[in-house]
Amino acid sequence: MAFLDHIRFCNAHDLKDFVPFRVGQARVGLMRRSLSLELRRFGSLFHVFEDLVHLDPRLATYEDRTRAVDDALAALSEEGLLHRLRGEKYPVMERLSDAPVFEIDRAAATAFGIINRGFHLNGVVGAGDDARMWVARRAWDKSTYPGSLDNIVAGGHPVGYSPRENLIKECAEEAGIAEPLARLAVPTGMVSYTMEVADGGPSSTGGEMGGGLRRHAFWVYDLALPEDFVPQPVDGEVAEFMLLPWREVADIVERGVVHGPDGFKYNCNLVVIDWLIRTGRIDPDHPDYLELCTGLHAVFP
Repeated sequence: MAFLDHIRFCNAHDLKDFVPFRVGQARVGLMRRSLSLELRRFGSLFHVFEDLVHLDPRLATYEDRTRAVDDALAALSEEGLLHRLRGEKYPVMERLSDAPVFEIDRAAATAFGIINRGFHLNGVVGAGDDARMWVARRAWDKSTYPGSLDNIVAGGHPVGYSPRENLIKECAEEAGIAEPLARLAVPTGMVSYTMEVADGGPSSTGGEMGGGLRRHAFWVYDLALPEDFVPQPVDGEVAEFMLLPWREVADIVERGVVHGPDGFKYNCNLVVIDWLIRTGRIDPDHPDYLELCTGLHAVFP
C-alpha cells in the first residue's frame, strides 16, 4: 500500500444508493435511500420522495429545525437505527462558507451525510532530517479505532467554538498542552475527503459509529514543540504518546496498515502525507506527487 492508496481509501464511495437531503434550497446532506424510507414514520417532518428528502419548509427557524430533528434522531437511536447520540452538535450547511441552517447530533452526521469539520495537529520537535513527531496511541477502550495511532491532538468541530478556541480546548483535554503553547500552532490549510461508511465502519476492526457518507474537512495545524515538552493523556482518549523520527512516521504510513496497533487511524494518514508534501519530504519527483496533492483536497459530491 503506497501513500496514494490512503487517498483512494478515504475517497471510496458510490452514490447510486444515496439521495439528497435538502433544507429549503440548500442541499445539506446525502443519505442512504434505506434511511430516507425510515423517515416517513415522522409524518410531515421529512418530505420523502424517491430521489429526495426535504425537511418540512414550515420549520422556518434554526431553533425549530434543530428541535424537530433532535426528536426524530432520539426515536431512531432508541430503535437502533442510529447509534447512541453523543450530545455534541455539529452545524449543518451546504458549503463550509455558508451560515448553518440547524444543528445535528454528531452521531448522525455520517448517516445524514452532512459536511462535518474538525482539525488535526502535528506536534513536531526539531527540524530538517532530525525532526521528530509526537504520535498518540488511541485508548484501547475507545469505541472507534481502539489502539490505533493518531496525531498528537485531533477533534471534531462542535457548534459554539471558533476553530482556534476548539484547538485550544482539545489541546488541553487530550494532551495537556497549555493555552500559551497551543496558541503557537500555525494553520497550514485544510484536508478533505468523502468516504462511504458501512454500518460498523470502513473495516471490520472498529469503525465509525453508524453507516452513511462521511464528508469531512479538517483544518491542519503545525506546532513546533520544545525538546523538554512531553504531552500527557488527560481525558482518557489517549493510551500513550510516542516521539518518533519523521522517517519512522512516514514508513508507518507508506507500508500501508490502515489502522490497528501498527497503523494510523485512516484519516490521520492524510495528515501525515500532507505534512510530508508541505515540508518537501515528498517532492515533485515522486511518481504520485500530483495525484497526492490534488487528492488531499477532494471536492465534496
